[in-house]
Amino acid sequence: MSTTLEERLGFDKICDLVAAECTNPLAVRMAHEMSFSSDYDRVMLNLQQTEEFRQILMLENSFPSQDFHDLTDELNRLRVGNTVIALEAMPDLRSSLRTLGECLRFLLRDDDRYPRLRAMAEKVELDNSITKALSKIIDDKGEIADDASPLLADIRHQMRRKSAEVDTKISRTLAHAKHEGWAPENGEVTIRNGRLVIPMLDTHRRKIKGFIHDESATRQTAYLEPSEVVELNNDLRELEFAERHEIQKILARFSDMLRPQIPQLVNAYWFLARVDFIRAKARFALMLHAGMPNVRNETLIDWHEARHPLLVLSFQKNHKGEEVVPFDLQLSDPNHIIIISGPNAGGKSVCLKAVGLIQYMLQAGMLVPIRETSECGIFDNLFIDIGDQQSLENDLSTYTSHLQNMKELLSQATAQTLFLLDELGGGTEPRSGCAIAEATLEELYLRGAYGVVTTHFADLKLLADTYPGIVNGAMLFDTKAMQPLYRLSVGHPGSSFAFEIARNVGFPADVLTAAEGKVGTEMLNYEHQLQQMELDKREIERKQQELEVSDNFLNEVIQKYQRLNEQLESKRHDILSQARSQARQILTDANRTVEQTIAEIKTAQAEKEKTAAARATLHQQVLKVEEEQMAHDEQLQELKKASPEAIAEPRIKEDDRVEGPVAVGDIVRIDGNDSYGEVVEIKGKKAVVESNSLRMTIPLSRLAKTKKQRIPVDKRSSQNNRFQSIYDDINEKRKFFSPKLDLRGHRAEEALDEVRRFLDEAQLLGEKELRILHGKGYGILKTLIRQQLSGNRDVESFHSERLELGGDGITVVHLK
Repeated sequence: MSTTLEERLGFDKICDLVAAECTNPLAVRMAHEMSFSSDYDRVMLNLQQTEEFRQILMLENSFPSQDFHDLTDELNRLRVGNTVIALEAMPDLRSSLRTLGECLRFLLRDDDRYPRLRAMAEKVELDNSITKALSKIIDDKGEIADDASPLLADIRHQMRRKSAEVDTKISRTLAHAKHEGWAPENGEVTIRNGRLVIPMLDTHRRKIKGFIHDESATRQTAYLEPSEVVELNNDLRELEFAERHEIQKILARFSDMLRPQIPQLVNAYWFLARVDFIRAKARFALMLHAGMPNVRNETLIDWHEARHPLLVLSFQKNHKGEEVVPFDLQLSDPNHIIIISGPNAGGKSVCLKAVGLIQYMLQAGMLVPIRETSECGIFDNLFIDIGDQQSLENDLSTYTSHLQNMKELLSQATAQTLFLLDELGGGTEPRSGCAIAEATLEELYLRGAYGVVTTHFADLKLLADTYPGIVNGAMLFDTKAMQPLYRLSVGHPGSSFAFEIARNVGFPADVLTAAEGKVGTEMLNYEHQLQQMELDKREIERKQQELEVSDNFLNEVIQKYQRLNEQLESKRHDILSQARSQARQILTDANRTVEQTIAEIKTAQAEKEKTAAARATLHQQVLKVEEEQMAHDEQLQELKKASPEAIAEPRIKEDDRVEGPVAVGDIVRIDGNDSYGEVVEIKGKKAVVESNSLRMTIPLSRLAKTKKQRIPVDKRSSQNNRFQSIYDDINEKRKFFSPKLDLRGHRAEEALDEVRRFLDEAQLLGEKELRILHGKGYGILKTLIRQQLSGNRDVESFHSERLELGGDGITVVHLK
């Protein structure tokens, strides 16, 4: 049986999953009718509407989530004159109109955060008089209200009064019958033929006048309607008829009011269904962790971290904790055809289907599971030939079916076509099949079509050397573990690893040896070396990245040292200049004081008292000069010690360790940086150590207990320590760090990045308890954040905040 393109790609399953997220029957139909479109404006509108609703689900909590009923069939029935709306439709009409009003109020509010959804809402006209009329007719229980009309209110008042009278009389009659022994002791008032009756023992059925409506299976009990309540029940029955008649008149009047508004109401219900459908697509996108890439009105594929949508859902269900291996793919002018080779069960067909399904979903207006920085194009048509498409009905072989598909492709292919061909050239004699496949690819290349092809034929792999627009790709294989890696590498062809896989599954060794002899060692070595070369290249790239990171770090340290050295030289020069200036000033002041003293002695003609006073003043000045000189000497000495040469000198330490466990208050030496600190707290196998006004959490294995009673003073100036800038940075971060992170209003990707930075900074500063404020809404942002917390090794546990402090809107995180 032939299959449609949607079935071969798996898009029919995508439609079913989106439909399952819908609550509106018309929205379900919209989900099943999603299809490929080459209209750029239409595709963009559908994508943007879905992306806006994804933002609503993640960030908002006031958008309605229920009562998306579809009343279009009932409204269309009312177009015919004298028809009356069904009583059963009234509750759904009222609740759905309320939901419709809430949607419009949300999307038409002052801000313009969701412009495409707002544009939809602006086209809806809704008469508030309908909602007001419904509120008077239908009560909160969904029933016709007593005051829907004055006559109905009077009828129901009489019904309640008559019913109470009937209850009173029939209960009194039953109590009398029990007292006389005419009725069973456990007998109760019941209903037969819609009338209230009492049970009577068969032997006493005539003791009370009335009408027998029924009797028990054993004929020992008869059910009697006492004559004194027969008339009352008849009155009740007439009132019930009057009630139904009045309700019908109320519905008829309402239907007449509704009829002129039916075109606007049908349009409003289409909008409600459309909103439910877009919401379903957005919810499905959140399940896939899908987003909106950059879409351009041209033919190109520049994808990063693409994942097969159905495989993502399968892993979530059946392989929790594992993730689908993503792939990158670039197809743009001039390189617009890629030939993927590699081992069987290595992921070639999955990659091929993923390309087709992602592109189909995108052009059907759905968000796709690729990195949002990726760039996507729009193709006029999509063609796929994959799997065994043998047709029993048309008596076609598999290869004949493939040939017919190739014929159809060649008749339609243009530069705006995307084709996906699995195992091209297979299914027939290899030489002929490969030749036809090669000629087909050449023709598609000349037409400028875009395509992904999988193959095992070496001749097709060589096309990349002939045509500049064709590139090779390989699904990598681990030759040591003998298993596929499911990673796509572009630039080199891959090996089929037929012999390695056969040997790994236990294929007879003698048969494999004979087969290797027929193929030749050169071919086997070529394929093995080709794959190993690609793996070695990836390892070299990884190590090169590590070296670049280390080199950048080293350059940063050198630059810091050079800046520090320049600052020290500048500061030393300034201090020396200032010291010389101050010394000259001191000498000048001293000379002036000596001269003034000598003058006073001469003037006083050597009087003893004045001479002694002058000598005392001179002595005090000398002492002052000596003190200032000593201060300058000490400053110069410290400056000398702080020179770069002194910093570079190794530090001499004594072996001051003592045996015994480390305890709070101990002075310890920290292994690795040769510094001391005081233990202020023990946490399991770690300790909190305070050193140079910095608190650090360090494993006990790195601490050595010492006999010192206080932290030794480091005579070298702290400003000259090459690591002091790092400590300063940490202290600065601690000063401004808040253990509470507010993520309300953030997009999912931004929020997850903020959480990652928040946790890293908290771990660096030794924080143990954090709070993340994400709001409640639909719980999407909370779920994403908690998934990230579950995979973080530094997180010990997390839970919701206490109800009175925010409940599920806040996640409390405890770090290890």
